[in-house]
Amino acid sequence: MTPTLLTLNYDVLSDILGRISPRDAAQLALTCRHAYTLAFPRFLSDVSLGGLYHKTSSSAVSQLKDFCNFVLAPAPSWHGPPSARLDALRSLEVMRDAVRVRQDGVWTTDASAVALLSSVLSRAQNLRKLTLWGSEALFNAYPDFGLSSSASIHTLVLGGDVAPLPALAHAFPTVRQLIFVGGGVCIPEWAFESQPVDTDVLGAWRGSVERVDTGFPILPLAVPARRVDIRNPIVSDVDAVQCAREFLGRTRPVVLSTVMSAYAAAEEVGTVLGLAASSLRYLDLVGDRCESVKDGTEWVQTRVANALSLLPDFSLLGVSISVTPAFVSVLDTWKAPLTAPEPPRPDPPTTVDFAALARAVAEGAPSLRFVAIDLSAAKGSSDGQRAWFRVLEARSGPPRRVVRVGEEEGRAIAERMRGFDRYD
Repeated sequence: MTPTLLTLNYDVLSDILGRISPRDAAQLALTCRHAYTLAFPRFLSDVSLGGLYHKTSSSAVSQLKDFCNFVLAPAPSWHGPPSARLDALRSLEVMRDAVRVRQDGVWTTDASAVALLSSVLSRAQNLRKLTLWGSEALFNAYPDFGLSSSASIHTLVLGGDVAPLPALAHAFPTVRQLIFVGGGVCIPEWAFESQPVDTDVLGAWRGSVERVDTGFPILPLAVPARRVDIRNPIVSDVDAVQCAREFLGRTRPVVLSTVMSAYAAAEEVGTVLGLAASSLRYLDLVGDRCESVKDGTEWVQTRVANALSLLPDFSLLGVSISVTPAFVSVLDTWKAPLTAPEPPRPDPPTTVDFAALARAVAEGAPSLRFVAIDLSAAKGSSDGQRAWFRVLEARSGPPRRVVRVGEEEGRAIAERMRGFDRYD
């Protein structure tokens, strides 16, 4: 018998199917019944409904209803148990237009579509990740949205007009990762309310949320999180600094990844970290828009090291410090020179004493055991301008000793420290 793809061992087939896209899995599923039973679960594992480029013959809300009715209907016996379709669903993304209909010339939310979606969420026992764009409209149209949702939903991604936190916590109590996407005008008005939400109404989130990933501080989110990521740069502004400080004080992360202006004063960096200092074990700090290697060196030695020394209750064990390059205006590149430009002169290579920088940082935080410094993104640097160090206690008083380690070992240490918990 001529061997075919379907004659392979099931474990091998599963590995292959896990590597192909859901679209390709759908094409494979259409070839024969045997292929259908193998490939269709992969097609249903990662589903996105609606979206800007939705161009089918029916509307986006019809697409959502058809999908929900399909997965809620019993699967044929040759496909597996009746719940086989729902069991295959691992990740679901719902765009804004997937629940919107036009009535009397006005766009509104279809409550029946939201109720149908809520039914899917309550029965999809293997659903791990849920992405909702415009969740506020879902709760407004159907207040019971998400109630009795599957306990398997561990990652909740929120974008657009986000529903109030108490409603989300009540609907999805088992969430471990909260991810807020978007920024600017998409930031919900309640995100900067100084009064924290009553911790009782956040319910199980106080014990379940492990990670918060956001582009902006969310002051009402007063729940402890093992890890916090603030993606957007914290600018040198009193309000921005205070908002970040309050947010970190309320989440008390063990691991923090954040971005600040590479020219922020040491006092501003210290202010941001101040309320989280006692819980923080690992810090990933990025200096935003660094002009040169020299400025990057100053960012590490003068600002970061001094900022750490301002925090007496610091229990930090590891820190990773890096920079992002400064942006060049597109308009500047369009300006025609009045005279013929001189040929560019290569900048002389800038040497960096990474050991001295690591010692300065280690002196600022006596609890430190590991320092990573990466200036390779700064202008005039090379890819090799990064280093990793173990910090050791000196045998006879200060200064503390730093021992450089290789890249593989350094990255392994950093990855292990990113997994720190409150008791590490």
